[in-house]
Amino acid sequence: MTHWLNTGWFKRWRQPTRNSATSREVLSAAEGYRRWASSYGREPNTFQQLEARVLPKLLPDVTGRRILDLGCGKGRISQLALEQGAAQAIASDLSLAMLVDRECYEGPKLVSTASKTLPFRRHSFDLVVGALVLGHVEHLDRALAAIGNTLRPGGVLVVSDFHPFATLRGWQRTFEDSESGETHAITQHLHLFSDYVRELGRQGLTIDALEEVLWEGSPVLFVLRARKLPVDTTS
Repeated sequence: MTHWLNTGWFKRWRQPTRNSATSREVLSAAEGYRRWASSYGREPNTFQQLEARVLPKLLPDVTGRRILDLGCGKGRISQLALEQGAAQAIASDLSLAMLVDRECYEGPKLVSTASKTLPFRRHSFDLVVGALVLGHVEHLDRALAAIGNTLRPGGVLVVSDFHPFATLRGWQRTFEDSESGETHAITQHLHLFSDYVRELGRQGLTIDALEEVLWEGSPVLFVLRARKLPVDTTS
């Protein structure tokens, strides 16, 4: 049985085989979002709509804070942060095409993170948001180490992504190539909640909120919030 959440986001199919006439090409995140950039965000996105039920509730007060919108797409989170009083919001994405082709948003500073390391100083941000992005990253430990380095003590990380149950069931992020008309999937890696607990703990972050979103009775999305331990000044 094939399920759709949205034409251009969330679809379940069998893993493609090399000789299958019905197989879809699975693209890297860099290549997939490069191809998707020109049409991204022009139609309602059911997956983002599901996320919007939970993620804003887990965001801390951003007034006067410095925010990193990591894997920003067209900058929806950083724009929201500025509207809510953030002192600075940096919208960062590995896809230059996403950063250049952004018709809907004005305001956040744009930074490419196409390299393997984040180009930010240690303790640069009060809040880092990784919305629907870390599932594209193969090595979660490296990603969370880089993110943890940019967070100041007492800072907050908010992450949303595919629920691991959905990934295990074969759900994938898809889009229709506006030039070829073909439907492609974007590589999605499985990260269990135990992986997040372990790797966040190594970076001095503790999960203090976790919400799971159901669709048709199955968990498809999660949003978690973690806080970086403040520096102990008593010793």
